[in-house]
Amino acid sequence: MAARLRAADRLPATALEAACRIDPTLTERYEELALRTFLRDYEPYIEKLARAIETGEDHFLVTWGESIVPIYRRREVRMNDVVSLVRGLDEAAVAIGPSADAEIVREPIAALVERFLHHRRLPGDHEGNAAVRFVWKGAGFGDDTVV
Repeated sequence: MAARLRAADRLPATALEAACRIDPTLTERYEELALRTFLRDYEPYIEKLARAIETGEDHFLVTWGESIVPIYRRREVRMNDVVSLVRGLDEAAVAIGPSADAEIVREPIAALVERFLHHRRLPGDHEGNAAVRFVWKGAGFGDDTVV
């Protein structure tokens, strides 16, 4: 299965198309240049996924995924969008192999998604709780930033 992943030339494009099907707002939120960057970013994902499948240890993919979180933060890409991109890779990678290998592909990707969902809790990925924000800002007295 790892050899099939490495040999599939159209896998990044198929994965991006699947990600846009999973989350149709990706094409609305990101310009063409950002989508091309996502397409380019799939190459290391595929290589790390192939290595994780070969060895049977998902830490190759998960450890690498932990290291790229700051890069996506710098690009102002939400972790929910990165999860959509990874789920698109999951859908495309499962499609190129036999159905018996689907679980082998899904295990490391599920571990990676779990780590990305952990980083989703950081500021910038969600609106937050308005009541907590109101109290945290000093009960909002004289503070026009609390809505």
